[in-house]
Amino acid sequence: MKRHLIIYARRPLARYVKTRLGAEIGDEEAAGVYGRLLYTLLCDVACADLPDTTLEIAVAAPEDVAYFRDAFPEFTVHPQTVGDLGERISASFALAYSEGAASVVLTGSDIPELTAAVIQEAFSALERRCAPGVTPGVIGPAADGGYYLIGMYAPGAPLFRGIAWSTSRVLAQTEALARSHQVALASLPELADVDVGADYKRWRATIERSRAHSSGAAFRAADAQRDDA
Repeated sequence: MKRHLIIYARRPLARYVKTRLGAEIGDEEAAGVYGRLLYTLLCDVACADLPDTTLEIAVAAPEDVAYFRDAFPEFTVHPQTVGDLGERISASFALAYSEGAASVVLTGSDIPELTAAVIQEAFSALERRCAPGVTPGVIGPAADGGYYLIGMYAPGAPLFRGIAWSTSRVLAQTEALARSHQVALASLPELADVDVGADYKRWRATIERSRAHSSGAAFRAADAQRDDA
């Protein structure tokens, strides 16, 4: 069964990515945050065991292609088509299906907790059996009312028209379209991206808690070794 993963990405340049976050923490700083999230995801996926899966980076502009093509040879790299987000997503799915994909998953690249394991879970959801006439689908709800991942089994369905993109209504509108087109959307865990200053503060707090926990575990292990000596 042929799988196709599409990751939407941009070069991590100041004033080109994360402009809302940049307005709060600085443009260079916001680009750095996005760069970390982007590279963490791409490296995790590149090293993951995702059998029979075409890996694609779909970049925001043709000028972004060279930046990714040589650094990530595990992926094919294509520019997104021109249009609003719904038109671009529709075109990405159509291209993947035309190349023989049976299941297609598309995701962003700015979600701290998005991993190859979550993506594998998405593909597994698409391979479940549904009632006749029902298309398997999967969606990753975002904390802001949108979604960070969407996938469908071929031939898919028109779930990207008439959506109020960049609003808290995106998820609900998409789920309503799925019901009307007989797409059974399995739901992944809700995750949050890093778009504004409050998101950034939560992300930093999570990192600091993780570091403190790791340091504490290391000290406890060292103490145990000394006690055993």
